[in-house]
Amino acid sequence: MGVPQRNIWFLLLIFWLPFPVIAASDSGVTAYQVKAYRTLHAVEIDGEFNEPDWQNAEPISQFIQVMPDEGKQITQPTEARILYDKQNLYFGFTCFDSDMSKLVANDMRRDGHLYRDDNVFVLLDTYNDQRNGFFFRVNPLGALQESAVIRSGTSVHLDWNVVWTSRTRITKNYWTAEIAIPFSQLRFKPSAEMTWGLNLGRKIVRNEEEATWIPMPKSYGPWAKVRTVNLGRLVGLDGITSSRHIELLPYALPGFSRVDQGETETKRVFDVGLDLKYGLTSNLTADLTFNTDFAQVEADEEQVNLTRFSLYFPEKRPFFLEGAGLFEFGIPRPGYYRPPPLLLFYSRRIGLEEGHAVPIIAGSKVTGKMGSYGIGFLNVLTNDFHTDESVTDPEDTVDVPRTNHSVLRMQRDIFDQSSIGLIAINKQDADTYNRAGGFDFVYRPIDSLDLRGLWARTFEDDTSGENDALYFGGNWQNNRFRLRGAYTAIDENFNPEVGFVQRKGMRRISSDIRYTGWPRRYGIRQIRVTPEFDYILNQDNELETREFSLVNSFWLESREMIFFQARRNFEYLDTDFEIREGIIIPVGEYNFNSFRGSVFTDDSKKISGQFGANFGSFFNGERRGFDVKVAFKPNERFRFEPQYQFNRITLPIDVFNVSIFGSRFSYFFSTTLFAKLFAQWNSDSDEVFTNLLFSYEYRPGSNFYFVFNQTYDIEDAEIDLMDSTVVAKMTYWWNM
Repeated sequence: MGVPQRNIWFLLLIFWLPFPVIAASDSGVTAYQVKAYRTLHAVEIDGEFNEPDWQNAEPISQFIQVMPDEGKQITQPTEARILYDKQNLYFGFTCFDSDMSKLVANDMRRDGHLYRDDNVFVLLDTYNDQRNGFFFRVNPLGALQESAVIRSGTSVHLDWNVVWTSRTRITKNYWTAEIAIPFSQLRFKPSAEMTWGLNLGRKIVRNEEEATWIPMPKSYGPWAKVRTVNLGRLVGLDGITSSRHIELLPYALPGFSRVDQGETETKRVFDVGLDLKYGLTSNLTADLTFNTDFAQVEADEEQVNLTRFSLYFPEKRPFFLEGAGLFEFGIPRPGYYRPPPLLLFYSRRIGLEEGHAVPIIAGSKVTGKMGSYGIGFLNVLTNDFHTDESVTDPEDTVDVPRTNHSVLRMQRDIFDQSSIGLIAINKQDADTYNRAGGFDFVYRPIDSLDLRGLWARTFEDDTSGENDALYFGGNWQNNRFRLRGAYTAIDENFNPEVGFVQRKGMRRISSDIRYTGWPRRYGIRQIRVTPEFDYILNQDNELETREFSLVNSFWLESREMIFFQARRNFEYLDTDFEIREGIIIPVGEYNFNSFRGSVFTDDSKKISGQFGANFGSFFNGERRGFDVKVAFKPNERFRFEPQYQFNRITLPIDVFNVSIFGSRFSYFFSTTLFAKLFAQWNSDSDEVFTNLLFSYEYRPGSNFYFVFNQTYDIEDAEIDLMDSTVVAKMTYWWNM
């Protein structure tokens, strides 16, 4: 099915017409400024504010609603004050409440779902360039969450971690949060008198209310609070010198592993390693790692794959998360829960192979800024790895030689919120290499319009030609509408082995128009209606995929959410699609419709959940399914979170089911000590995986972990233990 070239350009024109041509600048924003008060006395982080200097600090009490009533004063009085000394920046929040019995505080987890609780937050733009920032959040139980904000708040890295402290206190009329953020954990350009970008805020869950010191448009929804554009000014930070600090994090890991496949074999394990962080300057940091271990990192959640393309799993390993935003080079996600079409650098390609952990001998990384330049350099050496001789299935066999991976990333800030950049990647062993490089740009002439693009190429020994990738896309939005459009072309031989490509050999045109309404009637707080269009051609301009979908979301005043999606698909298969072993969907053209609906209950309640169902045609057959996820939290210490997903695929040749079950049991003795049991089962593999973790942060930045993992084979209704691992890991954070 060929498509004339002129039709492609006609489609591009249609889907870019909605973007307004805007030459005017945004209107001016009222200047907000606060001066941090220098304290010469020790500050005890206890949530009490007993130090006299807290009363000398300038109070901030004007907080403006982002949601639900944009521009109005916060409904409950709130006050914030700021202190600093040579080592730390301190924030003190006092959150008054006319009915403390309605305070929502359910989560004691570090980096948990604190957005579901009442909380306060701080956003710092330490370069005052409106591009990147650091986000800190605390709930009334004292649970902490920090995130790295990049690209003016359009991307947030939730797994970014630093060492900071906070204590809270709940009284009958208010609750407090006292926060200490070490300057050594932040990156900034030191000067005699520094000015940082700043925003502060509070969330009151029962009102679905979020308010900030600097007013933000609610058109950005929950992302408004992390926007680094038009922040207030934090001044008065005098005498903060550049600190070339050193952080050492050694670990010791004793334990044993047992394999029960044929013959039982037990091996003792003892490892030691070291992570080192050195501040080359106050805004340029070097990280070194030796004999790296990630025993405490939770396993990936199982996913169902009913497509012809690869699944995407997020990075969770700490070494690769530091400065991860700078290494981003790729095509933006089309949605929060959908994978990125392309990442030229995907750190999970290092040290992981077909579900096996490949030993990392050593790694080094330099990230930060030098003037208007963002710089990132990564070099990691992995050891050879071979699966055990008992593994005989060729599909399960892994044979990886010792390999070096290196990445160089540079970005230069231009204009107010725009940038250009380049990246170079090399993967090399003794015999072969794979290289990739490219250029990208972000152009943001005004706050509401975002244009970006990239070009990339890969290089291999035996490949020449058809190895490029090209992308150009844009986003415009105001309080009611968001318009997006993009063009992507990825050649058949484009092969970044240290990257992620969902689909190759294609040209793609995509667009969506989202309308947001705030009726505040009939129990409906917010409505979103989004028609989406996706049009994919192969390299010969033959139509392979066409998708129209209509997505509708309704947020209720009672804090429930209802979601409905209708989708019309066309798929052309030029080769047989083996969806499961021995089950083939033959070559041909297929038109099919599908529908999905979901209900999300109020997640601040002791029992909450989400329930979804899907049905419709599927290629030359049918698909039916449902999913259930429940959270039971009778108090702030205990959580039980089971989930189940089921799909039945009916095809002319056969019928098969795909199921996933998972559950988490968590108990929190405090915000620094918890136990968690995680279990999951996937019907495709017929294996059950369990992970028991005890974690204790015995001092800031220093942890003790106890990990017990087991894998069971439950094929043919029999339960056979396949392998077990027990390890204890202790780290000690040493800051000089």
